[in-house]
Amino acid sequence: MNNQLINYKGIEVKSDLLQYFKHMVLVDEYREELVSLSKSWDNLSLLSHFGNSSANINETKNNFSKLTSKLLNHLSNELLEKTIRQMNFKSQISIDIVIRNLFERTADIGFLSTDNDIREFIENNKNRYDHDFTNNVKILRNRFLEYTQKYSVYYDIVLMDTKGKVLVQLDKNQKIDKSEDEIINLSLSSNDYVESFKYHDFIPNRKKSLVYASKVTKTNDPNSEAIGVLCLCFRFQDEMKGIFNNLKDNKNKECLTILDKDGVVIASSDKYHVNLGTILEFNPNSKFSVVSHAGRDYLAKTCKTTGYQGYFGQEWYGHIMVPLEYAFVSEDDNLNIDQDILLAILQEGEGFSDELKKIPLEANNIQVNLNRLVWNGNINKGEHDQSEMTRTFSRALLNEISSTGEKTKKIFDLSIANLTKTIILNNATYVASLMVDIMDRNLYERANDCRWWALTQDFMDVLTSSNVDKTHNPKLTEILKYINNLYTVYTNLFIYDTNGIILAVSNEKEKHLIGMQLNDNTVEKTMDIKDNNDYFVSKFKKTKFYNDDFTYNYYASIKSDEKVVGGIGVVFDSKVEFKAMLEESIPNFKSSEDEKRFGVFTDKSGLIISSTNEELKVGTVLDIDSKLFNMVNGETHSEIIVYNGNYYAIGVKCSQGYREYKVSDNYSNDVYAIFFSYISSAELKISHTKEIFKEVSGNKIENTQEVGTFYIGGKWLGVEIENVIEVVSVDKLELSPTLDNDHYFKGTLIYKNNAVGVIDIKNFLGEEIDREYKEVVIIKHFDKNSENYIGILVNELGDIPEVPKTRIKKIDNYLLGSCTLINKVVVPQEEDKESKLLSILDIAMLKDNLVE
Repeated sequence: MNNQLINYKGIEVKSDLLQYFKHMVLVDEYREELVSLSKSWDNLSLLSHFGNSSANINETKNNFSKLTSKLLNHLSNELLEKTIRQMNFKSQISIDIVIRNLFERTADIGFLSTDNDIREFIENNKNRYDHDFTNNVKILRNRFLEYTQKYSVYYDIVLMDTKGKVLVQLDKNQKIDKSEDEIINLSLSSNDYVESFKYHDFIPNRKKSLVYASKVTKTNDPNSEAIGVLCLCFRFQDEMKGIFNNLKDNKNKECLTILDKDGVVIASSDKYHVNLGTILEFNPNSKFSVVSHAGRDYLAKTCKTTGYQGYFGQEWYGHIMVPLEYAFVSEDDNLNIDQDILLAILQEGEGFSDELKKIPLEANNIQVNLNRLVWNGNINKGEHDQSEMTRTFSRALLNEISSTGEKTKKIFDLSIANLTKTIILNNATYVASLMVDIMDRNLYERANDCRWWALTQDFMDVLTSSNVDKTHNPKLTEILKYINNLYTVYTNLFIYDTNGIILAVSNEKEKHLIGMQLNDNTVEKTMDIKDNNDYFVSKFKKTKFYNDDFTYNYYASIKSDEKVVGGIGVVFDSKVEFKAMLEESIPNFKSSEDEKRFGVFTDKSGLIISSTNEELKVGTVLDIDSKLFNMVNGETHSEIIVYNGNYYAIGVKCSQGYREYKVSDNYSNDVYAIFFSYISSAELKISHTKEIFKEVSGNKIENTQEVGTFYIGGKWLGVEIENVIEVVSVDKLELSPTLDNDHYFKGTLIYKNNAVGVIDIKNFLGEEIDREYKEVVIIKHFDKNSENYIGILVNELGDIPEVPKTRIKKIDNYLLGSCTLINKVVVPQEEDKESKLLSILDIAMLKDNLVE
């Protein structure tokens, strides 16, 4: 990226980011606030020269100005990266989901083209003028209708002879007698299926259609004679509409498309935005592009498919375009997480650059230096003051400097916290949605398969025959094996009779099941099926059909003359298939930096169906908040949780079904997809902003005492200001070699040519210090009329309040640890119940007990 800086509305912006920066509303809001504060710094810098104050704030102003440019450049770059990640995810998924679906179609055409009813029709109905031709066409058309009722992804089925004569077409509105389409010769010359997306003359009312074709042969022998061509017409636009609706976000006016190899739009999420047939500029090898289309600038991203089980389909691409002015709209989220935790996550979490981590640390260092500057300004303001008016002005100026510093740092912290939240969300709900969408689509096919295979005439013939050995019938075994070879997502297929006796299996290793009787209510459910479109599914449980492991079995009844004569069961390979769905859904799952991410499928009770986390075993219950399992179908949710001692951004979605599956087919089984995106360990060093004492009074109080306050650990302490010399950075401390690391003497520093001993009084306060000391408060004590100095290590500076002396109470024998170090406290006002008690150090006790 070009690092050349260009001034944009008072901020130095990297030239390569400028065209995006202009459209980032959130970043621009921070820019306006910080530029406004920069003007305040200019005014304060000028006024500081009139207050006889030693607080020269030019360095602070310049440091904040430099950091502002760095911050806003990081904000804009991270927002750009986040947008590109989302676009990449959507364009990749849009093409991968459809490729997954089309892979199933290749199996369908391979199976249906070997259907004996189709073969017999072609062999026995070569002359359309035969007496029974019309009736036989009606019978086969009804069979095609049965098929499309189960596989609703098809809108038409066409059967032709080898010369292109149309024998049977499901769509009665088409009046095509003969086809000259090239798909016929392509099918006849191929030993596999043909996939074609173009105009087909046997579907003349569609400009382009996606068709799967295969030759029909006399037998399953590879050298068997071709007797016809079968075509399955896929609902491509309908399918893409469902995919796009699940992915697109209307807020940013994005348009998702599928492009062919020439860049022609063959599917669009909004045809009024980007119409079908439009030729778009695309580059699948670029991270992203800025393109112009119809007089508008867009961010664009193109992805080629990663394929599915070796299938890549045609040379198509997922392509997304987002108008530049809407590309960075802010997202609503429900992540109610403390800002201090977000800042700690930034420091210790993974996936954050070192430069980004430095920004809040630099802002904090600037604020620490500013606090020291203001503190010392308040201490020294009276040295040259000539009047009460000047002294009052100086105090007010220093308070305003402190307030402006706090405001500036708050904006830095808020913007960094929001950026951190933006990064760690990491498209969690999108990933969860993809996970469960792929599952619903896959299991939709399983429900279709069992019902269709149950219509196989050979199954009916064997089950109704009294002249064959049903339990050792090679015909059943041959068909089941053939089907299982085409549809590899099953470990076994089996046929059973009305008594539940298993007659045949597809898996040679499961032959021991033949002759066994089903021992649950499977037979009863099979006999209750009245409609060929009905099926049922087992609960997700351990079963003997799956090596005593957890899976779903799908069942359908086999009928003859409307009477149930048996059933078919299909055993889904859940362990392999579900895990593959999860792994393929999680972005960059196999990279080392993302190895702590994982995905989980559960049921409504939290029972784990599958997980990419090896520690989460199938069949156990996922231990997270039960509220996440009360979501309704299609609902999504994201939040940050602590799980197993780590922070995770999680996305959750409850399944909503696909087409008629789990929508209108009487099957109900809510599945929850949960994506865990690792953030950091939950053992964070969280720095909370200290609430400091500020004395506010509407009237001038004559008899007051100024107190310099600071924190040691969590203890709020103060020293009367006349005893304070200055505060300096702990960096000036020279540590002293010691035989006792627990000794309170820690070293010396040079102050005005004096060697000042520095002490650590935490042990006398009973405080555990888990943070580094930042400051040394130098105080004076007297020894035989001479003034001496001593330094006290402190963690953080507080305010210097002007306290009414009536609120300062002397306390006798107030013991902390083994020393009497405190002799006074400042009592909060009665109406201010939340203020802490301010304890004032006794300088004499420090001198007598620790110095001398």
